[in-house]
Amino acid sequence: MKRWAFLQVVLIFSSVFMVIQLLIWAKFSSKEIGEPNPSRVKEVIKSFLNVWDNNQAKVFLMDPDILMEYMEDKLQGLTCGSLCQSQKKLITFGVIGNVQRSLRPVFHKLRSYNFAVVDSIDEFPDKVGDNSIHVTSHVFLQDMKYPEPTIHVLVMYERAGEFLWHSKIQVASSDLKFGYEAGSYKKFDLESAVIDGISLYIPKPVNKFLDSVMQSKYIECDGIRAESFKKAYPPDNSKRAKHFQRKARQLIAQGKDVFDKLGLRFWISSGTLLGWYRQCDIITHAQDVDFGMWIKDYDPQLIPEMEKAGLPLKHLFGRVNDTFELSFQAGDIKLDIFFFYEELDHMWNGGTDVKNGAKLKYVFPKFSLCWTTLLDLLVRVPCPTLPYIEANYGKGWFTPVKDWNWKDSPTNVQKNGFWPQDQWESVMQMYE
Repeated sequence: MKRWAFLQVVLIFSSVFMVIQLLIWAKFSSKEIGEPNPSRVKEVIKSFLNVWDNNQAKVFLMDPDILMEYMEDKLQGLTCGSLCQSQKKLITFGVIGNVQRSLRPVFHKLRSYNFAVVDSIDEFPDKVGDNSIHVTSHVFLQDMKYPEPTIHVLVMYERAGEFLWHSKIQVASSDLKFGYEAGSYKKFDLESAVIDGISLYIPKPVNKFLDSVMQSKYIECDGIRAESFKKAYPPDNSKRAKHFQRKARQLIAQGKDVFDKLGLRFWISSGTLLGWYRQCDIITHAQDVDFGMWIKDYDPQLIPEMEKAGLPLKHLFGRVNDTFELSFQAGDIKLDIFFFYEELDHMWNGGTDVKNGAKLKYVFPKFSLCWTTLLDLLVRVPCPTLPYIEANYGKGWFTPVKDWNWKDSPTNVQKNGFWPQDQWESVMQMYE
C-alpha cells in the first residue's frame, strides 16, 4: 500500500511537471512564430471534437470566458466572435467521469490522432465500497500541428452528497480557470449550441452555471485531524448520541431544502461548524443546529417556508437591521439562524438576553464561503475556517467543552447595549 501511494505521488508530480513543460513549450513556440492566429482556436477545437468519443463520455465547453462572450455575441447577433476572435492559450472543456469506468481509452484515441496528452491522477475522496479508488482528474491536450491553444479537459465526478466535484491541480498558466482549488457544483444538464459554426455541448442554463463558477471552491474536512480528535476523545456511541446525530442531519437537510428553494446562501456556524472542522461530524452533546447567513440575503419568505416544511418558529429576536436571530423547532432539537452584518473590517452577529433585554455582539474577521460536506450533505462553511473558529472558541477549540454558556463562553462576545423595555414585545417574540 505504501509503495502504491509513493508511486501515485511520483506519477502526480511527473504529470504536473509534464504539463508545465507542455505549456512552456507552447509559450516559446508561439514566440517563434509570432502571435497566435485566432483561427487556430477554432481549428484546434474542431480537431478535438472530431476525435472525441461522446458515446464514451459527453464532453462540453465550460470555459467561462468563452461562454460569457458567447452569450454577449448571441444578444448582438454576431456570427464570428467567441472563437473566431479568441486569443486564449488554454480552453477548458468538461466531462462527467465515472469512478467505475476508466477514461484512459478515450484519451488513448486522442494520442493516435496527433494530440499530445498529459493527465493527472487523484484519489477519489469517497470510498467506493471498502476500497479507495484513483481517478483521472485533469487532462491537457496539445494538437501537435499548432502550439496553441492547449485543451484542458476537467473531469468531474458525482460525490455521495449528489453534487459534482473536481480536484485541485497547480500548473503554470494564468489562463487556467479551473483547478487552482477543488470545486463543487450542483448537477446540471447539457444543451446543444452552435458557437462560431462549431456544434458542441454547453451547461444548461449557461448564466446559472457561470454564477456557480465564482462560488465553487470546495474544501474537504480534515480526516487526519478528526482521527486525532477521536483518539483523544472517544466518540459517544450511546443511543442518545446516535439519535441526536440522526435528527441533526435530518434538520440540516430540511433547512437546506428551504434555503435552496428560496435561493438563499447559508453556512453551518457555531457548534455545528466546530463539529465539522474538529471531528468531521456533529457534536452529539449539542442542543441544536446552527446556520449563519448574511442579513443582506434575508427574505421574509424564510419563516413561512420553514413552517411549511414542518419547522415552526420558536423565537424571533431583534430587528432585521439590528441583532436579528431566528430559531425553528424540530421535535426535541432546534435550528438557530444567526444573521451576519458586515462592517469595514469585520463581521458580526447578535444575540439577545430575554431576561434583561441585553444585546450581545459576536465579532468575526472577514471571510468568504466555500463548499464542503457534513454527513454527506453539501453545505457551505466560512473560508478561511480556522480564524472563524478561533474567534468564537479561542485557541483551545480542540478541547471539548460541555458546559458552554452562549452569553459568557465565546471569546468574541461583546456587550452591545439594551433593548428599551417598551420594545421588548416586538424584539423578543417567543412561541410555544
